[in-house]
Amino acid sequence: MVIDRPQAKQAARNLMRTARISPYQIGLLYVIIIFALSAFEQIMLQLFGIPYYLSYSYYSAVLMPSPINWFITILVWLISIVLAAGFSTYCLAIRRGKEMPLTTLFDGFSIAGKVILLEIVASIFIFLWSLLFIIPGIIAIYRYRFALYNLLENPDLGILEAINLSKEQTYGYKWQLFVLDLSFLGWVILGVFTMGFLGIWLIPYMSLTDIAFYDTICAEKGMTAGGGDDRYTSGPHNGPYNPPPASSGSWDHAGSQWNTTPHSTPQTPPSALDNGSPSAEEPQPPQTSSAGTPGTGPEPWERPQKPDPWSDSEHKPHE
Repeated sequence: MVIDRPQAKQAARNLMRTARISPYQIGLLYVIIIFALSAFEQIMLQLFGIPYYLSYSYYSAVLMPSPINWFITILVWLISIVLAAGFSTYCLAIRRGKEMPLTTLFDGFSIAGKVILLEIVASIFIFLWSLLFIIPGIIAIYRYRFALYNLLENPDLGILEAINLSKEQTYGYKWQLFVLDLSFLGWVILGVFTMGFLGIWLIPYMSLTDIAFYDTICAEKGMTAGGGDDRYTSGPHNGPYNPPPASSGSWDHAGSQWNTTPHSTPQTPPSALDNGSPSAEEPQPPQTSSAGTPGTGPEPWERPQKPDPWSDSEHKPHE
C-alpha cells in the first residue's frame, strides 16, 4: 500500500488544532529546555575548557574539552534522548484521543534506562552498517525508525524485540519514509534561519505525521507494539485506531476528533468444558474486503503498491 502523504499531513495539522492540550505548548517547552541545555553545555566549555594553540600562518586559541566537559556533553545528550521520548509519548497519546498534560514531556524518565539503551544499541547497529558505505547506514536508520514507538507503546518489550519489530514494520516502507522526510526538508532549512524557534510548530507537525505513518503501517500489517489482541483497523491512511476495550470511543485520525460510538462487544471464548463434540454451526459474519467496504473497489488512498528500491537490503543478514 502506498500511504497518502498529503492526507497524513493534513490529519496531523487537524490534530494540532484540536488537541485538548495544544502541541504548541509542549513544543515551546521542549524547545526552551533544549536551548537551555545547549547553552549550559557551551558555558561549561568556556569555564572548564583547556586552551591550546595551533600554529599555521598565525596563532589562534582553541578550547579543548576537559573531562568535565565530556561528562556534561554526554549528560546533555542523554537528557535530550529521554526528553525526545517524552515528547513522542505525548504525540502517541494525543493520536489516541487522550488529554496529556505538559508534564508528559518528562514521562520518558520513568523508563530512561531502556530508552537510552535502545538509542545506544540502534546507534551501534547504524554505525556498523555505515562501515559498508553510507547507503546501508541510511537504510539502517529507517529500519529502526519505529523502535522507540514500539518501546513507548509497550515498555515491557526488550530492546532487541522493539528493534526487530521495527524491522518487520518498516519492511517495504523505507522508501516512503525517506520521501516523507524529504518533504519536510524546506521547513527544516527555514527552521535554521529562525534559530530553531520554528521547531515550536515544526517538531509536533513532523512527529504527528510520522506517527500517522506508523499507525498506517501497523494497520496494513495487522501488528501492534506488544503483539497483543488489540488490532488496528483499516481505514483512511492511518486508522482509525481502536483503543483498548475499556474505552468508550475511537479516535478518528482523518477528522482528528473523538467519536463516541461504542466498540463492539468481544466474542465470548469457547467453554473450558467443551469435550470436543461438534457444536451447532453458527452464522458467520460477511467477509469484508481488505481494500475498502464490501462490494466496492479499493479506496482512493490505497494506491497500488510500488516496489521499495531499498527492499534488497532486507535480504542481508540482520544484526
